[in-house]
Amino acid sequence: MSIYETYITESLTRLRTVLDDSGTRPILFAGSGLSRRYLGSPDWLGLLEKLIKLNPIIKMPIGFYTQNTNNNLPAVASALVDEYQTYAWEQYENDVFPKELYDHSHSKSIFLKSQIAKILDELSDTFFEDGHPHSKELEILKTLKPHAIITTNYDSLLEKLLPEFKVVVGQQVIRKKEATNIGHILKIHGSTGKPEEIVISEDDYILFHKKQKYLTAKLLTYFMEHPVIFLGYSVTDSNIKSILADISEIVSGDNDEVVNNIWFIEWKKEEIDQETRPPMDKPIDLGEGKSIRVNYMLVNSFERLFESLYQDSAMGINTLRELQNNIYNIVKSKTITDLEVDMVNVQNITDENSLARLIGLNQEDNSISSRERINLMGFATIADHEQLISMFPMRLSDIAEKLGLPYWYYVDKAIKQIQIDTGFNLKDSNNIYHVDIGIKQPLHRYSVEALELLKKVINNEAYNVIVDDAGVEVCVTRE
Repeated sequence: MSIYETYITESLTRLRTVLDDSGTRPILFAGSGLSRRYLGSPDWLGLLEKLIKLNPIIKMPIGFYTQNTNNNLPAVASALVDEYQTYAWEQYENDVFPKELYDHSHSKSIFLKSQIAKILDELSDTFFEDGHPHSKELEILKTLKPHAIITTNYDSLLEKLLPEFKVVVGQQVIRKKEATNIGHILKIHGSTGKPEEIVISEDDYILFHKKQKYLTAKLLTYFMEHPVIFLGYSVTDSNIKSILADISEIVSGDNDEVVNNIWFIEWKKEEIDQETRPPMDKPIDLGEGKSIRVNYMLVNSFERLFESLYQDSAMGINTLRELQNNIYNIVKSKTITDLEVDMVNVQNITDENSLARLIGLNQEDNSISSRERINLMGFATIADHEQLISMFPMRLSDIAEKLGLPYWYYVDKAIKQIQIDTGFNLKDSNNIYHVDIGIKQPLHRYSVEALELLKKVINNEAYNVIVDDAGVEVCVTRE
């Protein structure tokens, strides 16, 4: 295995561990890189250049506008807003633009935004999966069932690939209470279906940033509870840096500490040297002396990443979304006492598998074969699956709940603290605190001993930890 292949394998194992520890589905944050890869759409500068070429009254090339604005692309877009408004009204009688766009209810930017929508819709109309050079990636992407997808893209690619997901556009992301429920595509910068909501000019960004604190507050649960995967963005992307700046103080107390549930996947068009090892984490400069360190992967294909993000499920997104809505409505109902509910069965629902069995859906448990044998530190070899589950019943998210902590990553930080104190990483092996019962992917579970140990670490108490098969203990005292 090459150095780069080893790097990818280690990175994806870490990502699967985070998915498993969190006990949640990931959030995909999709940028323009995906649209460029799958639709052949232009980047931001290329889009502005195309808009210039499509307007016959614009005489100057893109360089004139970038030079005048010191490469401020929203300012370039603002200049083109004026050019397009002039062009539209000069051609009022020639039906260059639909007559409804001239209505006084629209701002002057509607003509530019309408042209943007037309460009991207034409690209979407020519998109076909069959024969696509990245058809294998697209096939896997369509099987993913993330909790939600957030995107700054305007085009309709994602809703074509994932038709079960409901689309929420622009300000409705803030206004709709169900926008953060499972099964939504949140198009925070607008959509070709609603060109008036597109965020591209200086005025648009000023308005967006005024309301960004409300958006950030709404998305905060995502960043705290779910693994968040950034795809198709550059680490220098100003949009992402702005959002990360708002949450950095909450999710990261130390600039050098990796925020374990945030992953930044950078795509490189060229082949990657197999003898190189890119970094596994990276700091993102947020300005004003602030930074945030996140997990990082450099890839030139998304195929293995998408495979690692796949989570088997007995239910489709529509079923899960409706179930979530129904449970919410039951809980808030004033007539809940009148509901005919089999509470014995309801109390036995502890995970998706038990729910699937209750409502008649079949799902195989492929977590571990009864023939698999696992060696545990200080225990005999164990082969029985049910025995392992009873001994190691908890995810990190379960431990966090039992300790009264709001988010699983506080427990993950305690595991890292044990490694700092003792040199022992309890996740690296099967031991009395932890077992990995996964076959193809990590599937980490933790014991009552782990719960008691982590409780002491989190409470800053003295603790003992068994660090090897001989039962050697390390004692850590606290001042």
